[in-house]
Amino acid sequence: MDVEYDPEQEAFAAMKLAAQADGDERQRWINAALAWIELTRLRVPLGRRPREEAA
Repeated sequence: MDVEYDPEQEAFAAMKLAAQADGDERQRWINAALAWIELTRLRVPLGRRPREEAA
């Protein structure tokens, strides 16, 4: 199963939820957004992915 996520969009959604929350819940959403942002930084652009070798 190959599921594609857009980390930048997920980070934005988490920050929207953080803005609506308070206390510990707000901090959890902020941490989730930071994790998605880190994934955005680590993601390899589509054109630069290594080619899969045929078996």
